[in-house]
Amino acid sequence: MKKTFLLITVLSVIAVFCSCSKAAHITPVTRGISFTAELTYYNESYIALVTVSKNGDTDIAFTAPDTLNGLMLHFSESGVTAKYNGLEYKYDISSVPDGIACSYLYKILNDAAGENAEVTAENDCYYTESNGEKLKYRMYLGATGLPISAKDERTGFCVLFKNVTVLQ
Repeated sequence: MKKTFLLITVLSVIAVFCSCSKAAHITPVTRGISFTAELTYYNESYIALVTVSKNGDTDIAFTAPDTLNGLMLHFSESGVTAKYNGLEYKYDISSVPDGIACSYLYKILNDAAGENAEVTAENDCYYTESNGEKLKYRMYLGATGLPISAKDERTGFCVLFKNVTVLQ
């Protein structure tokens, strides 16, 4: 009887510890992809076609709302180029305010691709996260490492990654 009780106790403890979150052997794939982003930030909604090259350069072309339809942004380490109705404006990435949805998306994608990105498995879900002072998010990933969604509870930033494809 004591051996049976001990065996049941040991198995219960193992089951409890195995069900906790643990590091997963998945690498976030946030470069060399294209997708449709459905963004919500500060109660505003946007839809954009996004292409992230293997070096991290990111092109964002807004399709909604109508007031931003046609706005194209190119993010790179050297700066940002905005194009709209034949006008072009270049500026330094450090001068971009934190409250802009597309710059926040760019920062999250680059952070998730970084060397320190760790993927955690919990309840059959995979995610990577940052709890920094300026960048705080949780990005959910599929079993292949492709992004599904990302969210920052503090600001209400939320992005759904639709039709994600790997670039050749």
